[in-house]
Amino acid sequence: MHILDILGVGIIFVAVIYIGYYSTKKVDSSEDFLLAGRNLGKIQAGFSMAASDLGGSGLIGASAYCYSIGLSGAWWNWCATPAFIVLGIWLVSKLRPLAICTGPEFLEKRYNKESRVIASVMQICSVVAALSAQFLVGAVALNVLAGIPKSVGLAISVGLVILYTMGGGLIAVVNTDVFQFIILVGSVLVSVPLAMAKAGGLGAIKEALPPEFFSIGELGAWVPISWILMCFFMYSTQQAFLQRIFASKDVKTAKFAYVFAGATYGLYGLAVGLIGITMAVLIPGLEDSNTVFAMMVKTVLPPGIAGIVLGGIFAASMSTADSFLMAGTTLFINDIYKTFINKNASDTRVLWMSRAVTFVICVGGVVMASLMNNLINIIYLGGLFYSTSVFFPLVLGVFWKRANGKGALACILISLAVGLFAEFVLKGKATGFLGLPSNILAAIAGLVTIVVVSWVTKKPSKEKISFIE
Repeated sequence: MHILDILGVGIIFVAVIYIGYYSTKKVDSSEDFLLAGRNLGKIQAGFSMAASDLGGSGLIGASAYCYSIGLSGAWWNWCATPAFIVLGIWLVSKLRPLAICTGPEFLEKRYNKESRVIASVMQICSVVAALSAQFLVGAVALNVLAGIPKSVGLAISVGLVILYTMGGGLIAVVNTDVFQFIILVGSVLVSVPLAMAKAGGLGAIKEALPPEFFSIGELGAWVPISWILMCFFMYSTQQAFLQRIFASKDVKTAKFAYVFAGATYGLYGLAVGLIGITMAVLIPGLEDSNTVFAMMVKTVLPPGIAGIVLGGIFAASMSTADSFLMAGTTLFINDIYKTFINKNASDTRVLWMSRAVTFVICVGGVVMASLMNNLINIIYLGGLFYSTSVFFPLVLGVFWKRANGKGALACILISLAVGLFAEFVLKGKATGFLGLPSNILAAIAGLVTIVVVSWVTKKPSKEKISFIE
């Protein structure tokens, strides 16, 4: 690496560490640590929401996919736009006024304790999977650009994230996310014209690649539909996103966060897609497509700028990793520790335990990152394991008074079973209806289950109904 690149990366690391350290001074209670005192403003909530989801899979995974199949791979990012905007307009105003901290807590107050326990455990597993993907991003970048072994890169990625997250909690995460969002989006926007110029411009790129690389329909209809549904499921159920709703100071701020993130994804998805297809011209035949963006940094960008953009890669991984890390911590503390292990714990004890759990979840993410390599598969399976199963119990629980605890619990279990069976048994073998994407089959099974079971069993009590009124 050029000395200017080392300097650029160093500046970003120092800035992140300083912002994180400064934020620790604002943590006086467990609510500060877990929910930023429920006082996030629009810039904090909006930039942090976007940064939480623009990370590893949206940058490294999507550029790799576009490198392999063309501009259609940009659907991985574009599918987030309708989900964020619709949910921001439709769901946020229902959830923000509720006196809850997590999705599983909603399930208990609306349905029963069993749903809360199952959902908590499932989502923590999902969080660890998502966290591992972000750690992998930083490790791959260091390996390609500096020759650092992936195991060492994982350690560096984890160390940087945990350094400020354990100290400042969600306040530190949000404040560093604002900075990381600016670096990440700026890095991508700067890289696009430089990479395309290196390839001879758009005309030369079109001549060098087959026409289908510029089509947005190569994936057919069902894959984008499946991804759009996945985004709806994730953004309405995953704690990393719900946490911004509950931490925002009011409904308008929470709505802004979702709509802003959705709008950002439109431009961001196109930029990342252009980088992917441009690199298919500049460096064809890469064995590991996950290295596409890092190779672009290494071969296209001038010294200094390359260092800043490398910092953008780390910003991508850190901004998502810290969000999922805080989500996992909040879930364990709120839905397991304070509910079942130590109901009368002092605030000081809860704060101490929150920091300890943050460390443990980090270790789980490192272990999984060392075992898996495909970023998009990691994210997809994580969403299939939790978000698809919980989507209808949460959404129908808000809008449909007849939904009851038996229906919700049955929905979670049936949806999970059908999704995993479709993904690992039917995929690539079944045709027709059974050949649909696994999360679509799981969602259909879950919807039918919760509607039928809720109708044929006892109505929920007035107490459960009054919770959403």
